[in-house]
Amino acid sequence: MTTEAPSSTPLAASMELRPLHGVEEMTAASELLAQIWKVQNAQSPLSPELLTAFAHAGNYVAGGFSGHELMAVCIGFFYPPRANALHSHIAGVRPDAAGTGWGSALKYHQRDWCLERGVTRVTWTYDPLVARNAYFNIHKLGCDVEVYLPDFYGSMSDGVNYGQHSDRLMVAWRLEQSQTQRTDDRQGPAVLRSVGGRPQLDLKQAASVSRCTLEIPTDIEALRRRQPEAAIDWRLALRRALDVLLQEGWVVVDFDRQGHYCLARSI
Repeated sequence: MTTEAPSSTPLAASMELRPLHGVEEMTAASELLAQIWKVQNAQSPLSPELLTAFAHAGNYVAGGFSGHELMAVCIGFFYPPRANALHSHIAGVRPDAAGTGWGSALKYHQRDWCLERGVTRVTWTYDPLVARNAYFNIHKLGCDVEVYLPDFYGSMSDGVNYGQHSDRLMVAWRLEQSQTQRTDDRQGPAVLRSVGGRPQLDLKQAASVSRCTLEIPTDIEALRRRQPEAAIDWRLALRRALDVLLQEGWVVVDFDRQGHYCLARSI
């Protein structure tokens, strides 16, 4: 199946989105993942052999091409049969093409691919401190936040995650629901906010309200380079706030452009 990108996607006319086939394309995908995660090819997050096995077993192994150039990849594998769901394990865009619509286009290709097979739910994890991913997953795609996973992958050695806790949020994209963007503007008090670039946490503020917000840095990657200790402080503060609130029944209803998780609950 070859799919064109949504017409609103930048560079849509030059995008070809399709499953990957053959040793050459699997090798190219593995090498692109190594480039994105800043490791040597031999340390790629997924080897060509594993990609070949995934695809052969009927899982989602797809890429986005501009001519003959592989620009983006996305790989997912199925849950147990009764779950009727796919877990989208990894996705990435060539660094020089970041922000040009490839990631969004490939996600919608994945959605169409799943619906053709009767799959109505896709899950994946992401680093909850990466604001651009939070905005895309929650606000644009309308994903539901299911659970906070502290240090989910343990210690990671790639160039993106090395030296930090691998906390992740598990989100679920319910494919049969309306894909309208979230527009929740009824924000409550800031339970987690920045004071002088450092996180300030006050969970007591959430005790008597039905809405609250959690602020995160707009560019955690830059903060890790400039102030690694402050980045660690943000990790631990967000873990304490978001993990606790989710376990207490709060729901993430949006992530806004200012870098806030917006939460609500019934009281």
